[in-house]
Amino acid sequence: MEKYKYLQLKAELLVEGINATQQALEEVGTKYKEQNHGLFGWDFEDHVGINLPDDFILPDETVVQFRKNSLSPYKVCLTGNRLILSKGDIEICEVKWIPRPAFYDTETTTHRKMVKIGQIGGVDCLFFCYQNYCSHFSNDQQCLFCNLVSTSKTYNSVLKKKEINDIGKVAQAAFYEGNVKHVLLTGGCFNHQKEIELVTDILKSIKKHTGFDRVPGVILPSPPKGEDEIKKYYDTGIKAIGFSMEIWDEDLYRAICPGKSRNTSHNDFVHLIEVAVKIFGAGNVYGVFVMGLEPKKTFIEGIRKITELGANVVPFVWSPNPGSQLEGHRAPTGAWFVDTILEASDIVYQSGVPAGTENHCYRCDGNSLLHDALRIKGIE
Repeated sequence: MEKYKYLQLKAELLVEGINATQQALEEVGTKYKEQNHGLFGWDFEDHVGINLPDDFILPDETVVQFRKNSLSPYKVCLTGNRLILSKGDIEICEVKWIPRPAFYDTETTTHRKMVKIGQIGGVDCLFFCYQNYCSHFSNDQQCLFCNLVSTSKTYNSVLKKKEINDIGKVAQAAFYEGNVKHVLLTGGCFNHQKEIELVTDILKSIKKHTGFDRVPGVILPSPPKGEDEIKKYYDTGIKAIGFSMEIWDEDLYRAICPGKSRNTSHNDFVHLIEVAVKIFGAGNVYGVFVMGLEPKKTFIEGIRKITELGANVVPFVWSPNPGSQLEGHRAPTGAWFVDTILEASDIVYQSGVPAGTENHCYRCDGNSLLHDALRIKGIE
């Protein structure tokens, strides 16, 4: 159907990846926003020394993550002053790179480049990785889809340690510029108490420099240990919290996430979400999934249960990233993702859970389809 045209195209682009000519990439990193690998790498192949767009925009304002794949049938070429997306010899539509934020060229008072501290995801989400570390890699128990360590070693493009005041100054600059609407903060896996203390200090700095009483956006911490820790995250002043469940099917979760599943079971996550909804409020809690690594049936079961608890869902479209243990595998077809996400969006829409778009929206996510499917139903 015509109304699903760009949803289908986005799914295909995430599954197949994309390429671009040298001319099309000419102003990426100067005029247009480039990739800065704050945590993971989402491309199908590494591209050291080459500036690539972080995301791009389709004609209906759908935001799509740029996932480089030299073998993809999709390519962006510069035709005159227009960027044209084609599949083989067939032109599909005009696309737009996203303008590079002015603060990317600015330094903090400690002479650190702001872009190495915080990066814009999509059009309006300011991303901070406050601790680029996951303890599960040390004993080879990392999630099979994750390339955190490989990405960090390959690009070394962001600061591993960020000064608290610098984070606040970057937030101030980004919100002042006018495009940023919310933040996303995460930090791998490490000691719970230290993480809570660090996040508390970060939010104090952001509030001090922006004037927010409660900061719009989402914190994705290591799974808390009970209600008291969730309450401490609420008290930091962040408006929403999310938990990276990854996989709903319990057996697949244990197989794909060996380290994480030993520390936090499926039932633990469900309980955390239930408790968090009571503290943060309906719509201000997110279950985060990697979509495409489990059957449609169990994924939909997860969507239904999470929404019944009063929470929202962020399902990222999986691709076999270099450096992960699943490198070289294949994701399901674009048609599978569209069919599955449309069913999921019906469940979310009918649940009546508040959309929470003040904390996370379709303009944040070039690598998820649910917000786009909901936008077709009028939820932006």
